Amino acid sequence: MRRQGGLLTAALLVMAGFGVGLAVAHAADSDATPWGAQATAPVVLLGRLHHAAARQVQLGELAEAGAAYPQTRRYGAELAADFRAVDQRVIMLARGLGIGEQQLTGELAGENVLALNRESADFSRLANERGTPFDREFWATVANAQSADSDMLTATVTREPALIGLVRDMSRLYDRSSKKALDAAMSTVAPEKSGDAREDQTPSR
Repeated sequence: MRRQGGLLTAALLVMAGFGVGLAVAHAADSDATPWGAQATAPVVLLGRLHHAAARQVQLGELAEAGAAYPQTRRYGAELAADFRAVDQRVIMLARGLGIGEQQLTGELAGENVLALNRESADFSRLANERGTPFDREFWATVANAQSADSDMLTATVTREPALIGLVRDMSRLYDRSSKKALDAAMSTVAPEKSGDAREDQTPSR
């Protein structure tokens, strides 16, 4: 329980100060240029965006299936829907460049094996949780995943300005999502800790 409380505290701190889009959202579309000769291959950059969006979709689906609180499940449904839509944009852009979805997924596999294994372990652990322990672990996992994606988005647009429009929109989506996550997390776990949860905040399972 002490570990979960520590995870939640860390998650809330990350969410409260989260600002993925600050560096990207102020960039102008007029600054965009065609795919640069020195840039990382488009398949790698798009593969990172695809992976990030798919990770948020998976988190949302896990929340819909395993969360105790309706607020967490509602957040999960919205998270999955929002990032499913942006992932389709990534896939369509890649397709226009002759890059298939399977190739997007495969390119990332060899980039950072340790990070991917750690992420897989986190998601597997979350998938095995149910009830209020799930909610606490979920908010910590969301905070960690979205914080990691912040650096990735900034690095992506720096390496390839042609992606500025897509990355900017993803950044704004992350910002909005993190603010909603903070509100939802505070309305679920904080009342539980203080023992004065309102009726609509009570776990339904």
